[in-house]
Amino acid sequence: MNRSQLAHFMNHATDPEITLMAATTDELGILVDALYRNLDTPTPVYGAQDWYDLATEELARRSAPASPDARGVA
Repeated sequence: MNRSQLAHFMNHATDPEITLMAATTDELGILVDALYRNLDTPTPVYGAQDWYDLATEELARRSAPASPDARGVA
């Protein structure tokens, strides 16, 4: 995914959290990689850091083993 494709994707997504939750794990991995590479440029796409943070959190959530609810409800 190049810079213009990334910018187009980010600008046309209605809600980043909903978009990321709806993505498959493979799609999320591709997006995280594209965002990471974009952030390593002199002029990253506006909002890329926020998208990267949300996407990596979603990947971490998916890879974490299921745990009981924090309130102790099983």
